[in-house]
Amino acid sequence: MAQKEFVDHLTSKRFFVLMALFLLIMVIGMYQGLGEYASDLISYQETMAAVESGTLTGWMPERPSVLSVFSGIADQFVIIGAVLAIAIGFDLVSKEKETKTLKTLLSHPIYRDEVINGKALGGGAAIVLAVVAALLVALAMLLIAGIVPTIDECSAILTFGVVSVLFLLIYFTLALTVSTLAPDSGSALIATLVVFIVLSSLLPLAGEIAVDTWAGDRPEVPFVQTFIYSENSPVQPIDAHARDLQEEKEAMMKYEADARAYYEKKTFVTAVVEAASPQTNYIKITSAIIDPYRVALKENTQPGPFSVLVIDPDTAPPHFTDVLAGLWGNIVLLLALPGVLFLTAYLCFMRIDVR
Repeated sequence: MAQKEFVDHLTSKRFFVLMALFLLIMVIGMYQGLGEYASDLISYQETMAAVESGTLTGWMPERPSVLSVFSGIADQFVIIGAVLAIAIGFDLVSKEKETKTLKTLLSHPIYRDEVINGKALGGGAAIVLAVVAALLVALAMLLIAGIVPTIDECSAILTFGVVSVLFLLIYFTLALTVSTLAPDSGSALIATLVVFIVLSSLLPLAGEIAVDTWAGDRPEVPFVQTFIYSENSPVQPIDAHARDLQEEKEAMMKYEADARAYYEKKTFVTAVVEAASPQTNYIKITSAIIDPYRVALKENTQPGPFSVLVIDPDTAPPHFTDVLAGLWGNIVLLLALPGVLFLTAYLCFMRIDVR
């Protein structure tokens, strides 16, 4: 059953057209990414030459990573890849209902669970094929450009591919679930696209509103200290003797506490919204793979207006696996959502009345 479904997908004109469009857009994104990488590499080499010659001191630039070109692929997976996954799954069951072939299919000596499992495995295999094809094209373009990824970069690319498959499986299993519940393919497609738009666009927008509502108004600085300078006297604040220094200190301490609580609320609500939206969750995880150093800086910076991050120049940049370990909650959600959605589709299919 799974093999039949997989072959049906490969011979489908719809799958072929969407796959070709997906690869074409991805190639364009890769081409632009390679151009930016080459520009960053030239800038890095010029800076390093200035550092070695002694013209520029006190700063050591970070070498650009070839993984940066995969950010364009991630952007394509978020939109075109999700649409491809929906196209694979939205009519797997509803089409059988429309053509009245589901009753005929189940009249054969075959269990119901074999049917739904076969459809899920066949569609999942088509998604894996699409991701593998995209990564192979990307690697081919890197080699043509004379860029040979290291073993560590290859492991990051492989991890990127696995995460992308899991992301696309979310929308595939969503489409499969809706296909099981909907009376026809048209209704299934519309319902799935509505959910896709809500999760990808409306939910992040609503999240921004929720963040502002939950966190409340941002605390205001209790006062602004103004200083004067004279050649004959040291720097001193205006009206220093007129102010109650103890009162100012207490007011500033209260402001710092309120501001810290405000930013912690914003951080919490933002994390919840990111977890609820597959798109933002996927981008957060892939960003940790593509640019772990920048994500680590963002994650390790405490929220608040007085946050200061001290970077040790002798510390090696973090490995992407170390950064991913800190995003275990996002990874668990990425793993759990396809399973929950498939379980829903499975239970609904087992209860379908085919009379």
